[in-house]
Parts: sequence; structure tokens; C-alpha cells
Amino acid sequence: MQPKINKTVLNNSKLFTVVFGLLVALSLILWLSGCVTTATSQRKLGFNEMQRGFATLEKRPSLHETITLDNITVHIVGNRDSFKWDKAAAFGSPVLGYATRKNEIYIFGAYAGGKIIINQGILGHELNHLLNFKNPVIADPDKLDDLGA
Repeated sequence: MQPKINKTVLNNSKLFTVVFGLLVALSLILWLSGCVTTATSQRKLGFNEMQRGFATLEKRPSLHETITLDNITVHIVGNRDSFKWDKAAAFGSPVLGYATRKNEIYIFGAYAGGKIIINQGILGHELNHLLNFKNPVIADPDKLDDLGA
């Protein structure tokens, strides 16, 4: 999900342009020097943006909710045909993963270095669905905008 940006403020800010340019240059130098892979820097950038958004939400130090999920099955697939939901399995579907009320998650996987890689953002989103199914005090991740989050 793209963060909401006040484009008027950003377009008129010379400071933003300078800082952004420096960050791009630094990223390019690190990438070209082999210190950070492009995929790693993109994952970190995405994680940091999500965490920045999360940090703006109300904190409650007394929060302690426990949810036990038994027998979770995660289906890691390489082909849309392996999805068991017609909408997700359909050619051209935008669905990249989904959760069921049977404690199942279906998600795409890919390979890198002989290991299966799963998109952590999608896995987390689908895990949030399982938590919401089990206990509605956990927000439905598809309705966060309705909560102002």
C-alpha cells in the first residue's frame, strides 16, 4: 500500500529534493559497490515505510492479547492453478495470497539460492486474517482504512 503523500508540499520543498537526491545517490553507490543487494534494500525500504506508518498509531502499554492458532497450514505455490479459490486461481487475478477460515494460507513462493522465499508482507497480511477470524478484536487487514490506520 502506497503511503499518502501531500504532493503540493513535497513538490515545493527544495530540502526534500536535495535529501531525496542524496539518498538515491547513496543507494546507487552502495548497490554498485556490492554492499547491499537491490532486493535487500527494497525489502528494507518497504519494511521501514510500513513501520513508520505503524509508529503513528495509538500505543497502549497495557495491551496483551493472546490468540492461539492450531494446525495452521501454509501452501506455498509457484503457480496460480494451485490456489483453491476460483477468484485467486483465475488467469490475470491480482490476488497474491489469501487465508481461509480453515487456518490455511495460500501464498506464492519463489527461489533464491536454492531456498524458498515468501513475500513477508503478504504472509503477514494473511496471518492477520487468521488472527481476525479467530478473534475480531484484531483488525481485518483489508479494512484498515476504515479505522483511520
